[in-house]
Amino acid sequence: MRYHTHLMVTYAAAMPVLVSTGQLTVGTAVALGIGAVFPDIDHPKSFIGNRTGGISHGIGMVFGHRGLAHSLAGAAVVLFLTGLLVSALNLPTIWGDYFIIGYIAHLIEDSFSKTGVAWFQPIYSKRIQFGFRKVYYTTGKFSETIIFLIAFCGLMYQISLLF
Repeated sequence: MRYHTHLMVTYAAAMPVLVSTGQLTVGTAVALGIGAVFPDIDHPKSFIGNRTGGISHGIGMVFGHRGLAHSLAGAAVVLFLTGLLVSALNLPTIWGDYFIIGYIAHLIEDSFSKTGVAWFQPIYSKRIQFGFRKVYYTTGKFSETIIFLIAFCGLMYQISLLF
C-alpha cells in the first residue's frame, strides 16, 4: 500500500476514537500519521525511506522490505524505542501511543495485501494474508485506489460531522 492510502485508511479508522475521546490534537494526528507510514522505513524508495537516507537503505539490506519492521517483534522494538524517545524528549505520552497505533494499523492494512505480512518474524517467516487469499489489494493497482477513495469519503464524512 502506498503512503497516502496508509494515511487515509488510518485516519479514517482512528478519527472516531480521536474525536470521541477528546484526543484530536495536532500532536496526536501527526504522531498517528508518522506511525502509519513508519514501518516502510525498510524500503528506501518509500515515503519515509526517501526521508531517512542511509538508515532506510541499511534496514532494507539487513531485513528486507516487509521484514522485521513488519512484524510483532519489530513493533515491540519500535514500542520500546518510542517509549525511550518520548521520555527523553519529555513529549506527551499520548503522542507515543498514537504513533504505535498508526504503526500497528499499517501492519494490519498490509496484511490485506495480496502478499500479506510475516507477523511472527524472525521466528516464523510465513506471511499471513487476512483476506484468506480471496479478499486483497495489490499495491498501486485499481484495488488500492478503491480503498483510498472509500477511506477518503469516510474521512470527509467524519470531518463534516465535526462542523
